[in-house]
Amino acid sequence: MKKCSFLPLVSDFGGVLRALYACRRKQSLSYVKSLHCQLVTLGLVKEVYVANNLIAVYSDFKSVDDARHVFDNMPERNVVSWTTLISAYTRSGDHQGSIRVFLSMLAIKLEVPNKFTFSVALKACAMSQNLEMGKLIHNCILGTELQLDTVLMNALLDMYVKCGSLLNAREIFDCIYPKTLTSWNILIDGYSKIGQMEDALFLFSQMPKRDTVTWNTIITGFAHKDASRALAFLCEMHKESCVFDEFTFPCALKACSSTEAFTMGKLVHCYMVKSGLLSGCFCGTALVDMYSKCGEIDEAVKIFDEHEAAESLGYGRIGIWNSVISGYVCNDYNRVALGMVSQAHKLGLVFDSFTFGSMLKASTHLHNLKFGKQIHGLIITSGHHLDSVLGSGLTDMYAKCGQIGTALNIFSGLPVKDLVAWGGLVTGCVQQGLNKLALSLFKEMVSLNLKVDEFVVSSILKVCSNLTGLKCGKQIHAYCIKNGYIWEGVTVTSLIDMYSKCGSIGDGIKLFECIKVRDTICWTGIIVGCGQNGKAGEAMHFFNEMVRSGISPNEITILGVLSACRHAGFVEDACGLFWSMRTVYGLAPQLEHYCCMVDILGRAGLFKEVEKLMNEIPYEPNETIWRSLLAACDTHNNLPLAKCVVNHLVAICPDDVSVLVTLSNLFARLGMWTKSIKSREMARKLEFLSAPMLLSRRAKDSQQGKWGDVRRKNRFLSIEGFRDPNCWIYSATLEEIQLQLQVEFPNFLCIIQ
Repeated sequence: MKKCSFLPLVSDFGGVLRALYACRRKQSLSYVKSLHCQLVTLGLVKEVYVANNLIAVYSDFKSVDDARHVFDNMPERNVVSWTTLISAYTRSGDHQGSIRVFLSMLAIKLEVPNKFTFSVALKACAMSQNLEMGKLIHNCILGTELQLDTVLMNALLDMYVKCGSLLNAREIFDCIYPKTLTSWNILIDGYSKIGQMEDALFLFSQMPKRDTVTWNTIITGFAHKDASRALAFLCEMHKESCVFDEFTFPCALKACSSTEAFTMGKLVHCYMVKSGLLSGCFCGTALVDMYSKCGEIDEAVKIFDEHEAAESLGYGRIGIWNSVISGYVCNDYNRVALGMVSQAHKLGLVFDSFTFGSMLKASTHLHNLKFGKQIHGLIITSGHHLDSVLGSGLTDMYAKCGQIGTALNIFSGLPVKDLVAWGGLVTGCVQQGLNKLALSLFKEMVSLNLKVDEFVVSSILKVCSNLTGLKCGKQIHAYCIKNGYIWEGVTVTSLIDMYSKCGSIGDGIKLFECIKVRDTICWTGIIVGCGQNGKAGEAMHFFNEMVRSGISPNEITILGVLSACRHAGFVEDACGLFWSMRTVYGLAPQLEHYCCMVDILGRAGLFKEVEKLMNEIPYEPNETIWRSLLAACDTHNNLPLAKCVVNHLVAICPDDVSVLVTLSNLFARLGMWTKSIKSREMARKLEFLSAPMLLSRRAKDSQQGKWGDVRRKNRFLSIEGFRDPNCWIYSATLEEIQLQLQVEFPNFLCIIQ
């Protein structure tokens, strides 16, 4: 449309309005600019009425620069001109720009703001959370007739709510007369969003009339706080014959997701089908999200496929893709999630912060640093700013993939550091063994009065366990009590684990006895802790109490009891528990359970039972099992079995000399000195041959910061390691001394390594 078809009609104001309406209908900014040029040519743009409408049209297209150009070239302006320009900035998302224009209007003093001007300016303050500017506007309204305008007072109320000043909001609410449904809904929504559901519920009960928005607001609030009550309000809404809309169902489905109320979620799904609202983008996205969080990923994918086949989602299509990708990540199908991302990219969908956030979570779960860096690059090239979602996701990904330095750099540049960013950084430091840095970050969080969740507390308690810092652990215990985390299952288990590893299991038992509601995780924590501290009797006692209370043990619980029995020599108790795993508790023994039982039976010298158990193991016996059995053979002088075990160990770990040293000691204990010396010579040769490999491994590990781990490993040091030309004399002399001592002292135990 190089020449507008409506040009002949723009000779008067009516023609201008019709032309502008046509531009809106065609949704083309180029049409508007073409019309603008013609209006300039005709001289009509100098008219205030025409210019104001042109600014409004540019505002519809969020073309604030063009709107500002028209405004700046106006020979005269009225209050509508200022109000329309302020609105243009607000609609384009430049709320600070709106406030600057409003302040300019006040400074020039040519026009007095009206109720519409104040309303638009208050909206900008609300969206930018500029409470100071909002209070300034409030002062301008006070003492004028404008404070009697309900619409304007609702805008003021909304500003205080969105800025988090609920006390001021309540004062404004009490002054509004008459109160409209919007007034009630704004304040109820404000209380709901900060978790003050009792205040929200009180207002809800005082309302003379409720609409769908009111019910949606209260359901959404309880979906975050108490999902079961949210579902109860949904039923109450249905009883009062209030009409459900496309926002009611997502609110209800969110409550079902929170409580994993799968059955209720399916009922809501059926109601959506009957009401004909299933095809809506919000409803489809909420359904996929609900099924995913309830662990029904197949159902979620089915809903997703149905919506994609309908091809009726339009611009909001990326929303349902985000839900299904997030669902795959939540259910640990990370590679499938990344495959869906690739498919969405091929379809030309534009990724948003939530898409990138799910991609980063998948990379973090897979510990795939390479892919995480690629996502980081894509975020930058796509022009996305590091908001709280992306910045926190990147910090978490880099920290948990071992790149603490990069994580700290990103973290320091974030304008808003949320709990995900802090938590990811603390957890990453703990995983990388940077315990002091993790503790320092946690202290900074506390000093800044930041909200800390139970997972961050769990991570920092692990630091106390690693450093055996009982004093620090007790301080965090006090912090948990003060902030109400003490009743969280994760926190209780972490505290018990901390006390256990710090050698203060008595405090762990006291804590456990104070817990009224105990789940499997809590019981397992105290049982394992008692076992680790040599209190096998207490471990058995707690296990019996657990069973009597009706709590079913899991595989880790059984392993904790078996470990306690192993250290205490409770062979009969261990055997009884092991054989009851399948018959009583319906649990299949894992390889770790078999390892523990082989060790228990071996220590007791019950080699026939060991042989029977080994034949029943459905797994390939690993190094731990064979080493436990070799140690038992060494203790009970079972040479035939020891030889068999050594053959298996040599096949599994051929460069480990400690196996041959153990066999040599067993030969020596049985007086078989020739074989003992021969085995030791084989060990020395093996150590000599593997020395270059060992040095290479140490060099590599030292570069990776693992030298401390290598130093702590027990290594066989042969006499050939001494750079002395007479070392063969020392070796022969040592062997003569050993033989002489054996003759004079028959019970002499040769353990030189």
